[in-house]
Amino acid sequence: MPRPIVTFLSDFGTQDWFVGVVHGVIQTVAPDAHVVDLNHTIPPGHIARGAFVLEAAAHDFPPDTIHLAVVDPGVGTRRRALAVRARHQFFVGPDNGLLEWALSDPEAVVHELVEERWFRRPVSRTFHGRDIFAPVAGHITRGVPLEAFGPAVTDPVRLPQAHPVLRDGELVGRVVFIDRFGNALTNLTSRAIADAFGADAADETFAVRLLERPVGALARSYGDAPVGTIVAIIGSSGRLEIAQVGGDIAERHGIGEGDPVSLRVTSHPTSTSR
Repeated sequence: MPRPIVTFLSDFGTQDWFVGVVHGVIQTVAPDAHVVDLNHTIPPGHIARGAFVLEAAAHDFPPDTIHLAVVDPGVGTRRRALAVRARHQFFVGPDNGLLEWALSDPEAVVHELVEERWFRRPVSRTFHGRDIFAPVAGHITRGVPLEAFGPAVTDPVRLPQAHPVLRDGELVGRVVFIDRFGNALTNLTSRAIADAFGADAADETFAVRLLERPVGALARSYGDAPVGTIVAIIGSSGRLEIAQVGGDIAERHGIGEGDPVSLRVTSHPTSTSR
């Protein structure tokens, strides 16, 4: 039987002991669990960044993986703690929008974590990652059902502007992440493009605009254009990326998270009869 997988994402960094002790709590509850560190360099309190990284990574894990995510500026307040079953996986974290990708599943099942018998005692007001989320993730690997942790939740906090909108024939979104190469990743996913423009969207010719400035048509790869050219492609994460071939578009052109981006159809593929 394969070992249960628990992924761990946080804004804790790695210079302190916080990540290590969360590992320790998970392994105490679930010694057979395989803990995978997704990322611990999320900027402190940057919920939207954490939500993006979680979504980008979770796709590639097998069913029944438990994703533990802790970017929790509201720790110790009245914000709820959640466990979610969605997309054939589990998600554990604060109710602040961090679990947006899970919550966007229409079939998501959400429960609040209130039953203290599943927690590490005593519960600190400043470290719920260790005392609530980590032990719950461990117990889920052992088959504890979500309803055992607390009541169902029907109104979880959602992340504002997380998804693009179709407006006057344009799919309008925003930059959600700047990667280490300076590429601007957007929330315009290939699925959103197909939903907006039809199943044959991949065969359409699109025009892309960033900060209200034209970028051009979609390219198939970075190598489709000369060095220095700005291109738009569907990247490995399945979302529209805007890049400068051989350069850093974010640094050179002042692109940042939240900047508006849009895509529209400029022509349709032609068909010929034989």
